[in-house]
Amino acid sequence: MVQPAFANFFVASASAGAALVGLLFVAISIAPEHTVMVGAPLERQAVATNAFASLLNAFFISLGALIPFSNLGWLTLVMSLTGVSGSLSLGWSLLRHRKSWQNVLRNMLLLAGSFIVYGYEFYFGVNLIKQPRDVGSLIALTELLLIVYALGLFRAWELLGARRFGLLSWLSPLRTLGEESATHPPDQQPSQADALKQRT
Repeated sequence: MVQPAFANFFVASASAGAALVGLLFVAISIAPEHTVMVGAPLERQAVATNAFASLLNAFFISLGALIPFSNLGWLTLVMSLTGVSGSLSLGWSLLRHRKSWQNVLRNMLLLAGSFIVYGYEFYFGVNLIKQPRDVGSLIALTELLLIVYALGLFRAWELLGARRFGLLSWLSPLRTLGEESATHPPDQQPSQADALKQRT
């Protein structure tokens, strides 16, 4: 368990993480075919996975910090490696289905943010394994958890269809889906009957 001075933070963080993960489950369960199921667009699957992984990461680290007589560094190390491996798998899937250079750039920025966060987690985890009472590493880790929560909430908000503006709108992996729907609106797509007429 961490020093008593950090206990309140990790209690609040674990409680918030559990609530946010539960809300994300509810939001996704409303229409899973559009977000996480096999037929869902790959970009939506990527954003959903990124949001879920971020919130789970912060939740488990916060919960592990409350276990008595444990070294938080080991759990932080495991969670960082889990995040890196998940990001690599996600990155491979996104690169296999690249559509344009803009889409590749957006996806790479999404993954780069994950690698940076999990890389710092790995670093702080190693420091805490060596020096479990290192206050500097604990403070840095708590600040990093705030960033993890912010990224997870931002991705979840994107997933729910929130409108984006400016640079954040262009960088969103979901922008590709918006461009495709604008180019081919559902009401302008030819029906099966019209398609048969065109063939004949």
